[in-house]
Parts: sequence; C-alpha cells; structure tokens
Amino acid sequence: MGALPGELALTCLRPAAPALFTIKEKRSEFIAALVPASTPEEARAVLDAVRQKHKQATHNCPAWRIGFPTVEEFSSDDGEPSGTAGRPILGCLQKAGLCNAVIVVTRYFGGVKLGVRGLIDAYSAAADGVIAQTATETVRPFRQLLLRSSYDRISSLSHALRSAGVSDERVKTSYAEDVAVQALVELSLEPRLRELLDSYDAKALLLAPPKWSEQTVLA
Repeated sequence: MGALPGELALTCLRPAAPALFTIKEKRSEFIAALVPASTPEEARAVLDAVRQKHKQATHNCPAWRIGFPTVEEFSSDDGEPSGTAGRPILGCLQKAGLCNAVIVVTRYFGGVKLGVRGLIDAYSAAADGVIAQTATETVRPFRQLLLRSSYDRISSLSHALRSAGVSDERVKTSYAEDVAVQALVELSLEPRLRELLDSYDAKALLLAPPKWSEQTVLA
C-alpha cells in the first residue's frame, strides 16, 4: 500500500551530537551551544549546565524545541530586551526544522551596546552558526504497541504486523506462558494498524486488547 497524503512529511531533523560556535560583535562575545535533548527536563538540565559553566557571563539565553509532531517550544531573553534573544534563537531552530534540540547562547558583554536590531542579528547569527556546525539525522515519530498472543498464533500475528508496514527490526518478541510483542509503530502507519487490529480476524490472534502508549518516541 502506498504512502498516504502527508505521510512523507512526518519527519524532522534532530542533532546527532552537541556543537559549539562563537562570534564576536562590537567586542561582545556570543557563544552558542547546541545540545540534543528528548524531554523538557533534559533541556532545562542543559541550560543549568551552561549557566554553571558561564557564571560570569552577562546573559545565557536559551531556546528549545522538544518532541514531534507535537512540539513543545520555549525561549527566554534572560535579561536582554524583550524579543531580542530567545525568540530569534527559537526562530532559527524552527527555520532549520530541528526537534529535540536546545540552543543556549551565552553573551559576554564587551562594553558597547548593540541596540535592538544589533542584538537580534547577533543572537540569530550565533544560533545559525551553531546549527550549521551540527550533524543531524532524519527521524520519524513512533508509538509503542504491546500485544499478547499464543504460541500457535504468533506467526500469523507477525505476518499481520509486516503487512501493515511494521518492519521486523521494530518488533521485539518475548516468550513466557504466552508471547508478548513490543512494536514501535511509525505514526503514519498507526491508523491502518489500529483498523487492522480491530478486525475480527486479528482479534482472534490476540489474548488481550492492544495497548498503545500515549507518548511518541523519535527513531
């Protein structure tokens, strides 16, 4: 079955490793750190670590985008004039299509005021610079699915998962009194798989109703 409309758009880029980039503007130094983070808690931990490292800095301005396709976004000017730091950094993340990424731009004031336009340009240049230095990978959102089947029906259930587009490498099978199947289901495949598992034939293969996780993961 071919891709449904919009399926190919269910991808985003995430950083594969941390990166650093530094620029100077009218004697002020801007140090941009980009770090992967998969939760808001991890993002705040990144910010805390940068603040700890640069205690003497004038400002540590963060922005992040966590999750996909539902994205949690955050930005802060950290004492800079409103809208001159956090939002420009966030805008760079949005423009690059990055998810699960944190950027903190540290500023050491050099004694010369930059003005509103100058600050926006400097923070944007720092963020764009570190993004350009970052290795990225294309990822898709998945939802975890737990199924239970019997030994004599697990082969048919595995075939049904494959027919719905779930690859074997995304399936983990455990054998005990019965058979537990943990599958990572690409979000674009979820509607058709839910429909399949709700069919009469598929229900006959299961010992319990399917359990879908509420959270998505990127892989």
